[in-house]
Amino acid sequence: MHPGRILGIVMGIVILAAIFLLPFNSGPSSLTLFGRVSPSLGDIAGIQSLPDPNLIAFTYILIVAFILLVIAGIVGLFPLGTGVLGVVALALVTVAPMILVLRTDLPGYGLGYYVAWIASIIALAGSFWHRRAKQEPKVSVSPSD
Repeated sequence: MHPGRILGIVMGIVILAAIFLLPFNSGPSSLTLFGRVSPSLGDIAGIQSLPDPNLIAFTYILIVAFILLVIAGIVGLFPLGTGVLGVVALALVTVAPMILVLRTDLPGYGLGYYVAWIASIIALAGSFWHRRAKQEPKVSVSPSD
């Protein structure tokens, strides 16, 4: 197996650990991403009862980002998929509060957020490593005089 694929698998496992085991938020009630999203997954209809429409949108974005990160962790055999899905999911989480201008104070990002970013970028780099090793050198034969 190529080292790029091995790196993708390891980074997929790291992404899964980051969303299920490491705190995604900082602050006194630091939760993992799974801990933050799981109540919403259990009560999708209850999301509509949130007081702020921007908070509703942010909750849906967190759910989508969580699903993308789980898929990114599972497809670790394909480092490009792991890297792209991880970067897209974390870009959603990063940009959403700025676009939605949430009126509630959200806690800062925790260790899981940064570990998932780093693992996604490393998996993306591993995909280029994998691609470079697959290319075979071109050999040209010229007729001799």
